[in-house]
This record gives sequence, C-alpha cells and structure tokens, in this order.
Amino acid sequence: MKKKIEVDFSKKFNLFFYRYEYQILVLAGIFCGLLIIYLTNKFFVNSKIYFILFLFGIIVSSLGFILEYFIKSFKKNSIENEFSYFLHDLSRELKLTNSFSLALDNISSSNVYGSIDTEIKRISNRVSWGDDFENALKDVNENIGSPIIGHTLLLLKVFKETAVPFDRVLRNISKDISIYKEENQKKKYFNNLYYLAIIFFFIFVFVLLYIDLLIGTRFLWYSNIYLVTRIFFDNFLLYVALVLSFFTAFVMFSIKGLKSITFLKYIFIFFFITIILFQVVIPKPEAEGVLVETINDLYVNDYSSATLDNIISLKSLSSKMLVDNSKAEMVYFISMDNYDCGISCAEYTVLVSDAMFFNFEIERLGSEVIIYYSVKDS
Repeated sequence: MKKKIEVDFSKKFNLFFYRYEYQILVLAGIFCGLLIIYLTNKFFVNSKIYFILFLFGIIVSSLGFILEYFIKSFKKNSIENEFSYFLHDLSRELKLTNSFSLALDNISSSNVYGSIDTEIKRISNRVSWGDDFENALKDVNENIGSPIIGHTLLLLKVFKETAVPFDRVLRNISKDISIYKEENQKKKYFNNLYYLAIIFFFIFVFVLLYIDLLIGTRFLWYSNIYLVTRIFFDNFLLYVALVLSFFTAFVMFSIKGLKSITFLKYIFIFFFITIILFQVVIPKPEAEGVLVETINDLYVNDYSSATLDNIISLKSLSSKMLVDNSKAEMVYFISMDNYDCGISCAEYTVLVSDAMFFNFEIERLGSEVIIYYSVKDS
C-alpha cells in the first residue's frame, strides 16, 4: 500500500513538473535575481561594483524568460522537422507490436528526434499511466504552442470516429503534416511580404518627410510666380507619399487576396496615416515663420519689397521676435488704414486673439523693415 502511494505521488509530481516546468524556470530566475538585488542593496551599496551586481541581478531575473523563449523556439523547430517522422515510426511500430503503449515506449527509447525526445518520453509515460494519447499531446502542446501538434490533434479528432486502423491514421497524418508544412511555409513567406510592405511604406514616407525638412528650407512659403514655393514642394512630396500608400495598399491586397472592400479599407488607412504624418511633421505656413523667411530673402537677394496674401496667424506678431530671427535690425508694423501716416503710426506688436488671415506688404529700408498689414475679410 505504501509503495502504491509513493508511485502515485511520483506520477502526480512528474505530471505537475511537466505541466509547469517553464513557469518554475521563470519563477526560479525571478527569485534568484531578486535575491541578488537584495544582497547587493544590503552589503554592496557603497561598493564600486554595486551597479554591476545590481545589473547582474536584473539579468538573472529575466534569464528565465529568455531561456523559455529559446527552448520553446528550438522545440518548435524540432517539431516541424521531426514530428511527422515520429508519427510515421509510431505507425510502423504499432503495426508490429499491436500495442500502442509498447510501440510508444519503443519509439521513445530510440532518442532520434532531437530536442523533442523529452516530450516524446513524457507522452509515453502518460500513455503508460493510462492517459489518452490526444490528452497527452494536448498537454505537451500547452507549453510549446506548436501549430504542427495543433494540426495533428485536429486530424486525430476527425479520424477518431472512423473505422480506419490507428496505425494507418498515424501514417496518413504524418503524410498530411508534410503537406501542411509546405503550405505553412508559403503562408509565412506571404505574411513576411505582407508585413515588409508595411515596413517599407513607413521607411519611404519618413524618407520623404526627411527630404522635405532638409530641402524644404531652401524654398519660400510664398514668392512670385516664377519660383517654386515651399507649399508646392510640400504638396508634391505629399502626392508622392499618397501614390506610395496606394501602391502599398494594392500589394497588401494582392498578397491577402481578400474582398475588394478590404482594398478600399487599406487605401483609407494608408491615406489617413500619410496625411496625419505630413500634418504633424511638416512645418505650417504660419505668419511668423513666413515673415522671417521673406525678410531674410529680401536681404539675401537685395529686394526692396514683397507682397504676401492670405497668411494665417495663430498668435500675436512681435517685432522683437522678427528682429531676433531675421537680418533686419528693426521691424515696424503699420496698419493699412494708417498707410500714409508712416513711422509715427508704427506698432511693435499685432495682437491676435484667434486664428486670423492677413495680407502683408513688406518694404526694406536699409537695415529697417516696415510691414504694412490688413486683416483679410472672412
């Protein structure tokens, strides 16, 4: 009786360990890492190696997660490469022995399936304890999450109600897995292309934004009809980005091969993203920046005047701000209503309480600049 209890306890312990081995690994890593950090803070606070030990504790804490990821990755790869062979060998062994438990035990002792040999032994142990093969597979797959085992479980469920001998079922599933793997590889390939299209879209859009920010400063926001303006350059690059978004949407739609409504959805999403990015990143033709660039252009090209129409201002205009950021030594504002009044009616600040559109006439008089302004009628 005592021996039976010990055997049952041993089985339960093994099942518990098999089911929660990765959680135990993660918790052990976290515990050891926290212990190192605790001892470091207790005994090495004033030591030169404090930060090294503290960093080491953090690394040890995350070691369980890292090992879990790599172990599962190795096992997933092994399952993709070896699981169909395992089922084929099991089918052949089952036909020879006429005992599923014995066939599984013989297969598990061969140790020819790489890093999944341990999982095969676990399945063999569970089946020998009276567990169902499907349940054992499902329990193993809970930790690994392999689509190959998931596909096998689905086929086992389908064939369960048929009169086909189990050895033939296993052999057919092993053949089907090879086809499934090929289809899965194709899906992965097209999925990679699908996501690469998105990555390349964002790369090219940000390249266009960088070009705009780099080269766009060479253009004025507003100028005469013979020169390319900053707004024209911005809009040109925006149209290029929109064409790129249309092309990306078409590529993604072609890869997925879904309904036409999906194509329209992709176009809408990429158009929306493109316009938002350009609205956020590209500078706006706000009055202060436009006046600074225009004043500097007058000095660089030795022009005496310039006219600007329909310029938006979102905040008050300051003479000091324009002087600090331009080549002018003094800037005066004069309302168009006081055009004939001259410098005696000059202002140094134009108050803007809300978004307003202005017309400007700028005159350069040596080192001084006079800006005649009027509010555009809405």
